[in-house]
This record gives sequence, C-alpha cells and structure tokens, in this order.
Amino acid sequence: MKKNDTVWYACYGSNLSASRFRSYIKGTVNPANGIPEKGCTDKSLWTGEAFQTVRGQLYFAKSSKKWDYGGVAFFDPDGDDEIYLRLYRITKEQFAEVQKQEGDWYTERVDLGPAEDGNPIVSFTSPVRHQSNPPSDRYRAWIETALIEECGVPAETAKRYLDRAIEN
Repeated sequence: MKKNDTVWYACYGSNLSASRFRSYIKGTVNPANGIPEKGCTDKSLWTGEAFQTVRGQLYFAKSSKKWDYGGVAFFDPDGDDEIYLRLYRITKEQFAEVQKQEGDWYTERVDLGPAEDGNPIVSFTSPVRHQSNPPSDRYRAWIETALIEECGVPAETAKRYLDRAIEN
C-alpha cells in the first residue's frame, strides 16, 4: 500500500470501537447491534491507528432504527468544544466505502489536515446541523465504553464529554 493511497479515517461515534469498525471493513455482523454490514471490497484491516482531539463538537441527532431509534453521533467542525477522534489508516477506497455504508446522513467530508506521516486526516458528517436527539442508552454505552477501554479516556471525563454532546 503506497502512502498516497491511504488516509487516516477520523471517527467519533460507534467506530471508536475497533470491533465495530472491523465489521465495516470485513462485512461481518456489527457486534454492537447484531446487524450485518456490507463490508469493503478490500477487506484488509487498517495499517495504523492513533487517538487525538480537535476543535469541533460532538452532538447526537436524527433517529436510527439500528440504534433503538435514538440519535446518532455527528461532528460539527465549527463547534466550539473539543471532539475525541480515533484514527485508522485505511485506503482511500475503503474510506469511500465506509462512508457509503454509513448512509445518506454522512455526505460531508471533513478534512483535518495531514498526519505526521503526510497522509490526510479525514472524516465525514452531515452537511447541515440537525435538531438534537439523545442517543439510546445502548448506543451511548457503546461509545462510552470505547472511549474508556480503547481510547484511554478517564471514565468521568468520558461521561462528562457525552453529557455535553447530548446537551448540544
């Protein structure tokens, strides 16, 4: 895989969990909700991962059947807060296919600049800010657990972070 063929996908919702994100790559059953994902053409797992924060705001909106009709995570890059991101180095093709699997709500690409290795850091979100809708308990717990157990965020910090996102 050549350097210019890859991006760092910056995720902020349920894909903070590696097992959840793996289902998007491999096309396996989503461990969080039991729904099979389509998967990517290239089923190779990511070749690097990192964790960082950037200016922006996490909020929950819309209503997802997959997540008990609660709101799902969105990234407002113009928000005046800090958002936690887990980065996975994947191919540009995989990024496009993951974005497509996420659905019509996530059509806006967010460019966050280059990583230390020169590859771009990219994410996606909605092109418009939607009316807030709190997440289901299961969805919130999935994100909170990933923040604490996989991303190293202290439990109280993760709780306050998600409480702020729900209030937005």
